[in-house]
Amino acid sequence: MTAGASTADALDLPPGDDDLSARLLPAARAAHARYVAELVELTSFDSGTWNAAGKRRVVQWCSARLHEIGAQVDVVDVDADTDGPPVGPALVARLAVPGTARVLLLGHSDTVFADGTAARRPPRQVDGRLTGPGVCDDKGGVLAGIHALTLLAELPGPRTGEAVLLLSPDEEVGSPRTLALLQTHAERADVILGLEGSRENGDLVVARKGACDVRIELRGRAAHAGIEPERGADAALAAARLVLDLHRAAADRPGVSVNVGVVRAGDRPNVVADEAELQLEVRAPTAAALDEILDTVDGLVTAATQGGITGRSVRTDYCPPFEPSPGSAALLHLAELLGARIGVAVRGASTGGVSDTNFAAVTGIPALDGLGPVGGGDHGEDEWIDLDSVPYRIALLAGLVAEAGRVVHQNTTEKEA
Repeated sequence: MTAGASTADALDLPPGDDDLSARLLPAARAAHARYVAELVELTSFDSGTWNAAGKRRVVQWCSARLHEIGAQVDVVDVDADTDGPPVGPALVARLAVPGTARVLLLGHSDTVFADGTAARRPPRQVDGRLTGPGVCDDKGGVLAGIHALTLLAELPGPRTGEAVLLLSPDEEVGSPRTLALLQTHAERADVILGLEGSRENGDLVVARKGACDVRIELRGRAAHAGIEPERGADAALAAARLVLDLHRAAADRPGVSVNVGVVRAGDRPNVVADEAELQLEVRAPTAAALDEILDTVDGLVTAATQGGITGRSVRTDYCPPFEPSPGSAALLHLAELLGARIGVAVRGASTGGVSDTNFAAVTGIPALDGLGPVGGGDHGEDEWIDLDSVPYRIALLAGLVAEAGRVVHQNTTEKEA
C-alpha cells in the first residue's frame, strides 16, 4: 500500500444525518439566486491581466462582500518596484472558521480577454448554463469561495480554524508579481485548495503538468538567394529542421509535449535568412521530466549550431508541476466522503493546464484544485459554468475547509509513526 493510500484510507467521517454536509447544502441552495446575480455582475466588466482598473474593481467588490461576513481583508500592491504595465492589486482575506486547520484558498481576478469583450459578449443564461468572459476561469470559482466562506461564517460553534483567500491579479501570465506573496502564504498553510473550475465531467484536479517557455535565437549569414546562396548560412532552414527535431524529442516521452507556437525567419524572399526565432512551450508531468526535456532542447540547439549557424536558448516563465502526493490523495478521499453525503460523486484527474496551485503545491503542503463549479470552454467564446452544480460545489468546498484538519492530523500521525 502506498503512503497516499494509507493516508486516504485512515480518514473517516462520523455517521449520521445531522452532520455538517446536511446543513451546508440547503444553505448553499438558498443562496443560489444571489450567487447567479453576483456572478453576472462580476463578469459584466473587463478584467484582463493588463487591465489594472478592472482588477481593482474585482478586488473592491470582493473586499466589500468579504467584509460583510467579518473577514479581515488586505489589498496588496504587487506592482511596486516592477517594470512594465501595472496588473493591479492582490487580495488577501482571513476568516476564522470551524475546524482546526489553516486553509489557503487560491483564485485569481484576471482573465485572458481583451478590453471590450464584456460589452461585446455579456453574461447570458442558456439551458442551465451561464456563459461569459471569465465565468469559469476564474470568477465563478472566486465567487464560490466567497459563498463557501459565507456558509462557514453563519455556522454556530467554535472557530479555531482559519481560511485565507488569496486572489492574484496576474495568474493568466504565470503570476510573476504575486509569486512571492503566494508562496509565503502557502508555506504557512496546512492545506491548499484551488478555486479553478472543475473538469467538464466534474472531476477535481489532483495533479497539473509543469511548463516552461523557451525562446530560441538562431544566427546565420545573409547572401543573395539567386546569385550566390552557397555563401549564406540559412537560419530559416536550420529553424525548420530544429522544429522537427523538437517534436520528435517529445514524441517518445510519456506526458511530455513541446509546442512550437511561433516561427520567424528572415525579412526578404530573395535573401538567405540570416536570423530566425522559435518560441515554444514545454510541458511535463514531473519536475524530473520537465528538466530532462528542457536539457534536451538546449542540446538540440547546440547540435543545430554548425555550417555557419550559431544559436542560443533562453528559458522564461518556469512553472513547476503540481505532482501527485499522499497529502493530495488524502484531500481527494476526504472530498469523496463529503461528496457522498450530499450526493456528489467525486473523482480526481490530472490535467495539462497550470494554475497558481502549481506554485503553492511545490512547498509540499497537501493541495487539491478544481474546486470551483463544473464548467469548461476556458479562454474561448463559449466559456460556461453549469449552474445546477453550483450549490453542491459550494457545500463541498465549505465542508473541505471545515474538515481539512482530518488530513492535517493524519499526516502528522503518519510522520510521527
